[in-house]
Amino acid sequence: MKFSNPVKFLPVSRLLGGAALAAFVLPAAAIAQASGGNSQAVQLAQLEPIVVIGTREDARLSTGSAVVIDSEELQTFEFTNVHSVLRSAPGVYVREEDGIGTFPRIGIRASSSGRSDRISIMEDGIPAAMAPYANTSAYYFPSIGRMSGVEVLKGPEILRYGPQTTSGAINLISTQIPDTPSGFVNAEAGGWNTLKLHSWAGGTFGQFGVLVETYQHRTDGFQKIDRSNLTAGDNVREYMLKLRWKSPDSASVQQQLDLKLFKGDNDADVSYLGLTDADFRRDPNRRYGLSELERMSQGRDTASLQHQLHITPDISIVSTGYYTKTVRNYKRLNQINGIGVSGTGITSQINNGAANAAFLQGILDGTQNTTHANGVRYGNNFQTFESTGLQFEGRAAFSTGAIGHELMGGFRWHKDKAKNTATVSNVIYQQVNGSLVYQGGTAATPSQGYADAISFWVADRIRFGDLILLPLVRHESIKTRANIANPASARNSLKKTTFGLGLNYEINPEWTVLGGVHQGFAPPGSGAVEGSRGEESTNIEGGVRYRGSRIGIDLIGFYTDYDNALRTCLIANPCQGAGGVPITEGNQQDGAKKVYGLEVGVSGNLYEGRDFRVPVRLAYTYTDGEYTREARAADGTPTSGVRKGDVLDYTPKHIGRLQVGLDHDLGFKFNAGFNYSEGTCINTTCGREGVNSRFLRTQNLFTLDLSASYALTSAIDAYVRAENLLDERRITHRGADGARGNPARYLGGGLRLSF
Repeated sequence: MKFSNPVKFLPVSRLLGGAALAAFVLPAAAIAQASGGNSQAVQLAQLEPIVVIGTREDARLSTGSAVVIDSEELQTFEFTNVHSVLRSAPGVYVREEDGIGTFPRIGIRASSSGRSDRISIMEDGIPAAMAPYANTSAYYFPSIGRMSGVEVLKGPEILRYGPQTTSGAINLISTQIPDTPSGFVNAEAGGWNTLKLHSWAGGTFGQFGVLVETYQHRTDGFQKIDRSNLTAGDNVREYMLKLRWKSPDSASVQQQLDLKLFKGDNDADVSYLGLTDADFRRDPNRRYGLSELERMSQGRDTASLQHQLHITPDISIVSTGYYTKTVRNYKRLNQINGIGVSGTGITSQINNGAANAAFLQGILDGTQNTTHANGVRYGNNFQTFESTGLQFEGRAAFSTGAIGHELMGGFRWHKDKAKNTATVSNVIYQQVNGSLVYQGGTAATPSQGYADAISFWVADRIRFGDLILLPLVRHESIKTRANIANPASARNSLKKTTFGLGLNYEINPEWTVLGGVHQGFAPPGSGAVEGSRGEESTNIEGGVRYRGSRIGIDLIGFYTDYDNALRTCLIANPCQGAGGVPITEGNQQDGAKKVYGLEVGVSGNLYEGRDFRVPVRLAYTYTDGEYTREARAADGTPTSGVRKGDVLDYTPKHIGRLQVGLDHDLGFKFNAGFNYSEGTCINTTCGREGVNSRFLRTQNLFTLDLSASYALTSAIDAYVRAENLLDERRITHRGADGARGNPARYLGGGLRLSF
């Protein structure tokens, strides 16, 4: 499949127009407001990469939980699955679906982790989801293997980003244009026929900079499909070009213009069908043969133009225009012998001993032919998403007497288009003697939805001595339509203003106290009906930070009161309908829930000697809570299957990762990562009295990762690594239909070359 060239779709006039507006209109307003004396103001950075937090030292001044995973940390284990990376961030929960991270499921502080749809995902500060307002499910996620850093932010400051502000934000930092001509190559080979190549070259030449980059990754995956020579892996191919112009250092006004073009595609042989519990115990690497045709082909084209203007060290404006096109063609299994692939599908019936369980097991094994007219039915979920936006952020540092201010304001105009492009809706096969025999297809009706959004935010980082106060306000105005071709299709219009206040107090150079409260919001998507409110929450956190000469410690408690918990209903993440029947389309309001917990983060060196050091990193999270109110219609009828007192689904009480290493000046590095996740309920019903929760829970999981590297020369590193060295296998996810587990043991090795 061929995907479009990003240059073809680049709305150049809009991007250049946005840069021009920032360059000539906004500075005048900023200059007019800035005061002449600014001795108490913190000077703003000059022409730096756009980041959310910055460095680990910058995180110390945050009023909320802030974690930075830098390039050195990312290279320690060379993970290609974002789930593995995010285990180093407290307050983040991940769950495996295919075991290789094709469809990340990420939640923060008990937000929905269905498709990472309740967190703001960004790349270089720009929304990265397919359609962050129209379709909040993050079926696309940037490849972690090509990133130079990851930032995870929670607390009041996430109101600066959005649109999802109920729990947290993740910003992925791509490879930056180097200051001097240089390059990098990372090549790795490993188990499951895995090959990886990550390479870039670039530099700064006077006022101009350039970077060219490619990231290639392919694997057969660890699963084996019955009676098939097809693989259960993926094939990623990505290319990026960055160009830069900046003004001379002698210029009185500093400017920088960055153009970023990206093209990537991924072919993934993923499945929504898991295993029965008995089959998982016998062979967790197995995949049923009737799922062999499931395949997701995804293409991604992006273009962005960013202009930074630093009028003085205290006044800056950044304007960005961006365009993204995501093509997602997913042929997926949705029915087996008349039974839908869902939370009550064929594996559930076999697990619970249905009358025809033996016959259904035979269909899965390939020893029984299908008898229903639909046989084995695949759906063509072929979609195209386009996102276009302009965003501006201005900052001015000044002082009023002894009080320093960093006044920040931002504006975003964003438009999403979501198209269903399939011409054939369902494709029917019959299973005959263990093989799929084509029968025919049914016609599809193309559709197109949209979301138009305007948002703005204002904040003032007020500093008085050792105290920092950060009041914030954010406003979202959103209009959505499910299908413009159908006058009766759902539409919605909503406006939401949220407020936040953060606090940071430096007791001394080592100890800091922080706290904050903010109102959270998440848009309901283009399928919402008129009057849908979106998700709403009140978020409170507080804690202490310690930064010693060798070690840093963060202890942060949090409490979140969701007034209107919202769930996106998908085949991969079915909702509990009021009648007990799974719902796989639209949104569902589940009522109110409360969440509370504690995050512990530790990083630094346990020991520093003359020749070696012992680095350590710990991330631990305790979480608890329950639903406190049912969602009901005006007449009192329940609108979902969630009840008061229900447990939080897919929210482990205890999760953690401890990483300990040994770095020697001779160039040798050794690291061990210990991961633990407690089993959890997969839906809210499993904690109810009288409910058999045997097949409604995941299992406790402990895994061990190891890595070792040696500097062959000043420019060449050799490394070996192991993920899940002990090959521990447990059920970590149940869905859309059946038990899914963590990946098997992976062993690999590679070289890193810098030049």
